[in-house]
Amino acid sequence: MGFRNVVNDGSSNPPRLRIQQSMWAMNDLAPAGVQWSLSARLDKIAAAGFAGIESTCRNEQEADELAGMLGDRNLALGFFTHVTVVDDLLPYIELAHRARAQYLSIQVAGSLRGSPEIAKCLAEMYEIVNDSGLPLFIETHRATVTQDLRRTIKVIDRFRKIRFAGDFSHYIVAGSLGETWSEGTWEHFRRIANRCGCWHGRISFGQQVQNDIGDGAGELSQQFRKLWAMGMAGWLKKARPGDVLPFTCELGPAPYSITDLSGRETSDRWQQTMVIRRLAEEAWAEAVLVPQAADPESPSSAAAL
Repeated sequence: MGFRNVVNDGSSNPPRLRIQQSMWAMNDLAPAGVQWSLSARLDKIAAAGFAGIESTCRNEQEADELAGMLGDRNLALGFFTHVTVVDDLLPYIELAHRARAQYLSIQVAGSLRGSPEIAKCLAEMYEIVNDSGLPLFIETHRATVTQDLRRTIKVIDRFRKIRFAGDFSHYIVAGSLGETWSEGTWEHFRRIANRCGCWHGRISFGQQVQNDIGDGAGELSQQFRKLWAMGMAGWLKKARPGDVLPFTCELGPAPYSITDLSGRETSDRWQQTMVIRRLAEEAWAEAVLVPQAADPESPSSAAAL
């Protein structure tokens, strides 16, 4: 049997959602002119009830330090990095293992590549990462090999083993989809969402990649919740005991966050992180109610959620 490419904690527990926080998203959250230390950031994340983080390391010393700090706080790690070619992955695989990461999530540069070249490159990446014992997820992101919907679908058709770190805010901006999504858009989203082995939580209204969503009750926020629920239901259909679905809240600092003319952010990112977290938990609650006999590949799945 081949490598499953799924995060699994080795237990016999039912499949579960794990809410995480992005370490990058902790930048500039402290009072003006202050940056929290790594220890302080992890303390705040743990105190807020998150079960893990997504982060990176530049060298062995950082990996060792992070592994120890996460162990002290009982936080899991997803390792994130940027690469262009297969050989770029080799040092990061070593660092991910050293930091005791449970998976590798990557952005792959090459927005001008064609789908045959992309599929070939990703197949080679999966071979070396999975052979090392790590699940691999390709982030859906602008200016990368997954920057647009049509090309991503073509890559799926050529390389069905692919699994994604789903950050659909990038598709919304790239496609200027700041309104009710069409059936065609939902169909493209469905095929990608059903292959998401982890998620990044951020909501776009179509012109900026990250927006203040208030209490999350707005139509576009609720569309994202339905999208997440659709993908989670597809993941659950294939899940086994011990499987874990990481969902990383990822509200970044400026220029991702919107600022006024003085450079001050116009929203409370930490408060908004809690809203994203709640929407993810609501999406999961919906997903677990979807009958397991239902086919999440059905185009009607989005409308049913």
